[in-house]
Amino acid sequence: MLPHLTRMNARNKQIAYGLLRIALGVNFAGHGLIRIYNGVGQFAAATAEHMAKSPLPHRPVMGFGYAIPFVEAVLGVALILGLGTRLALAAGAVFMMALTIGVTSNQQWDVAGQQLLYSLVFFVLLFLAEWNRWSVDEMLARSRG
Repeated sequence: MLPHLTRMNARNKQIAYGLLRIALGVNFAGHGLIRIYNGVGQFAAATAEHMAKSPLPHRPVMGFGYAIPFVEAVLGVALILGLGTRLALAAGAVFMMALTIGVTSNQQWDVAGQQLLYSLVFFVLLFLAEWNRWSVDEMLARSRG
């Protein structure tokens, strides 16, 4: 293959990776920041009320409800910037597992399917992390030498 085509293919993969990482970050940051803006207590109470028929205990559900918006916001901003990308992706995948425990305990199978799609995106991004060039992580690595 011609060298310029190889560079172009690599650049396209880097761009595609960056766009998917940023899109996931915008989605997560949007969820978290809007929930924080609208009131974390209100969100936690609504979540606990929605989960009332679940076998999960009320207090941990309520506590997790308070944490969700902040976790989403932090993960989202980290992914938008590409800062601590590997950790953010792994933490996001674990976070999705925790959310899935909640929705499956409440028999919300449609939501569980949506969460599986998020989990797949986290997996793909982590699997292809070698293409993470448009990021603060990459800038920091270059500055270190």
